[in-house]
Amino acid sequence: MEQENTIAYYLDMIERAPSYQDLVFIRNRIFDAIEATLPQEDVGVIKRAWTDRAKDERVPVVPIGQKNTGN
Repeated sequence: MEQENTIAYYLDMIERAPSYQDLVFIRNRIFDAIEATLPQEDVGVIKRAWTDRAKDERVPVVPIGQKNTGN
């Protein structure tokens, strides 16, 4: 369980997110937890990594194979 509270764990989770939808899920589920458990410097690194990945236009909005109902 200790491994789940490391900056590397969260950065890997963000990097492996297959879609923007998954990134939003990660943000909604873990940002409060990381702010409560990690040093502010680490929180900033994770949030910047999340933002960079979310802005990457190569990341699909929804997982591949799932119908995008936004259009």
